[in-house]
Amino acid sequence: MERIREDKEFEVLGYRIKFTPNEEEESVSALETVQFVRALAEQIRQKAPHLDNGQIATLTALQIANEKLSNERDFEANINKLHTTARDALQFIEEVSPSMM
Repeated sequence: MERIREDKEFEVLGYRIKFTPNEEEESVSALETVQFVRALAEQIRQKAPHLDNGQIATLTALQIANEKLSNERDFEANINKLHTTARDALQFIEEVSPSMM
């Protein structure tokens, strides 16, 4: 059965937007995403109330991008560490196994 995707409309920083993430592939809903952006924008607004909505939106996007890139680097580093550990463990098992037989 084919799901019909509904556009959801939200207000973010004074703009009405239609936003529909691919919820079949994502575990985060459109509402959760919008609430996250709103909260982050509000934190920025609290720190710098003189900024207009466009500036707040840009800073919000930059902060999210920075966090995303940082998380991707951490993920890549952790995957590399996991591969190294697994390779070392396999090498150890191969070294120890013949002597046990």
